[in-house]
Parts: sequence; structure tokens; C-alpha cells
Amino acid sequence: MSSATWQGRIAEIRVRLAELPRTRLATLPTPLDDCPRLSAELDGIRVLVKRDDLTGLAFGGNKVRQHEFVLGDAIASGADCLIQGSASQSNHSRQLAAAGARLGVETHLVPLQDAHSDPIQGNYLVSNLLGARIHPVPQGASVIDAKAELAASLRAEGRTPYVVGMGAQAALELAAVAYVEALFEIVEQLPPDTTLDYLYTTSQGSTQAGLLLACELLELPTRVVGIGPLDASHEAYIPPRGILELVQGAARRLGVETSVGLEDVIHDTDFVGEGYGVPSTDGIAAIHRLASTEGILLDPVYTGKGFAGLLAHIVAQRIPASSTVVFLHTGGLPALFEYAERLTGSRSPHGVGEQLPETPQSHKSHPESRETA
Repeated sequence: MSSATWQGRIAEIRVRLAELPRTRLATLPTPLDDCPRLSAELDGIRVLVKRDDLTGLAFGGNKVRQHEFVLGDAIASGADCLIQGSASQSNHSRQLAAAGARLGVETHLVPLQDAHSDPIQGNYLVSNLLGARIHPVPQGASVIDAKAELAASLRAEGRTPYVVGMGAQAALELAAVAYVEALFEIVEQLPPDTTLDYLYTTSQGSTQAGLLLACELLELPTRVVGIGPLDASHEAYIPPRGILELVQGAARRLGVETSVGLEDVIHDTDFVGEGYGVPSTDGIAAIHRLASTEGILLDPVYTGKGFAGLLAHIVAQRIPASSTVVFLHTGGLPALFEYAERLTGSRSPHGVGEQLPETPQSHKSHPESRETA
């Protein structure tokens, strides 16, 4: 597709985006930062970072962009309160609390009382400061069930709740729609005559789904690779088939056709480490490396692991030399403070990240291979 053609296609889809209910929350477009010092170490592979950690609202992150469409739908449907729940250090919950405060919509959070809920720090602290109504549930409980029970209780009181996050398919589809628009920003920000060969993101589903759909709409040759922060052991896990369903749901909402297939959904869970919310050695090394070469901070739960996956794929020569790779930074920076001891305790006295981390023997994922679970 020529430049003029994809520009016309973007304009066409933006008309469709404008027809959806939306509330403005994010500072857009976010920057696309070149990483020349890091790229110089990577055998001709050029790395750029799409800074969706800089979406503006309460420390930013990818959910701010998504909440523009999700909460646009909530308000249009007559919702008078919002519900979300996850781990205590949930970025999604923190950004929803901020959006609710900005819009004057009561926000209810259902956080797990896990290892990072006491003392109150990081994202959990910010959520409290933003005035969200907190309904803690014990570790091991189903957050999906807890959200459903809270929604039923609020409805019994005559309220109109709107549930977001895991278990809320409509909200997840609208979250994917937001990342169709984000891909358009990336394409428009790329240096002239640059082909977007690979696009990496740390995604539980919606973000990757939107990027996949947008690449298809523009007929880009881009390989979209999702590095999962959690695996099938977690109730929030969305398998590749579920991600494909989000692609299809987002396409329906935009009134477009999609031929994205299961073989196109590359979702790598080999970098989860010990589990969701537990920093990995590779992830910590990746945080130090990008910080020390480019002054860009990642987080230990999501983007650190995602960037570790990108670096490991480069080491394994799964990304050809001379490729251009964009890493979509989804935010999560308040968690740095909650995990300070682990982050600083893992630093080598000689400096972390002077060499690319070795690819663990267990890392068998390949951007060319497909997971079909």
C-alpha cells in the first residue's frame, strides 16, 4: 500500500472512530522515541519506543487511551458508577480511578489483598489518593466473581454500574479499538522511508488485538508480537483464540472486515518468570539496560518482561539484522517504588545490562511460531 493510500485509509477509519462514543482523557499523540545508543549495540536492529507511558492521566499508561472509548460507552449507556478489580498494584485500576475522578463518576475497585497491598504503596496508593471506593478481597478469590457480585449489589440499590477489565467482553473490545488509532499514530511518526518490521508489546489481549487489526487495515508487513505478563494459570489470561475474538469484535465495532487468523496471533508467555506480579531476573536486567542507555524507565510487572522478551529474541537472531522494531511502552511506572528492594538488590556492582541477557534455555518462543492454545 502506497503512502497516499494508507493515509486515505487512516482518514477513513478515523471517521468511523469518531462515530463511537468517546470521552477525552489522554494527552495524544504520545511520542515515538528513537533509541540510538541501544540500537548501536544491536547489530543493526533499530529500536524505537512508543511512549504510551506518557498518556498523561495519573502517571499515564495504555489504559488511559483505552478508557476514552470504554468510558465513552459507559457514559452513553447511562452508567453512574464504574467497577474494576485485579491485583493490588493494578495499573488498570489506578488509571480507571483517575478517569473516574476526572469525569466525576464514582469508581469502585476490587483489589486482591496480595503480597503488595500492605503497606499501601505504588499503584495502590495512587488509587486510594484518587478517591476510589475500595472493596478488598482475599488472595486466591476470583476477582471476576467479586466484580459481578459487587455489580449485582449496586444494581439492587438502583445504581447502573459498568464493569471493565477481565470478564467484560464489551469493554475489552473497545479497549482494542483504541489501539487501532495508536497504530495510526506510530505509522505517522515513523521516520521517512522506514518500514515497521516488528511491533512488540506487553499485552494481556486488547492492546495486541487492536494493533493486529490496524496493521491488517493498512496492509502493513509488520509482525505484531505480544509478550504476555501472565499465563494460563491466571484468571485474567486471554489465550490466542480469545485475542482473535477481540480483533473480530473491534472490527465489528468499526464496521470493517478482518481476515486476521489464529496463525497471526503471536503471544509469547515464556517471559512470565515465577508468575504474574513477580519481577524476573531478565526483566530487571532489561529495565536497567533501557534506563542506562536511553533514560527510559520500564516497570517490573509488564514492560520490563516485555522488553526482556524483545532482547532475548534479538539474541536468538529471531529478528533479522537491519530490522526496525517498535516497542509499545504500556506504562506501569508507579510499581517501580513498590518493588524497589527487588530492583536495586538485583543490580550488579559493575552495572547491569552491559551485555544482552543470555536467552534462558526454557525460552522456546519464536516470532515465526504460533501458539494455538
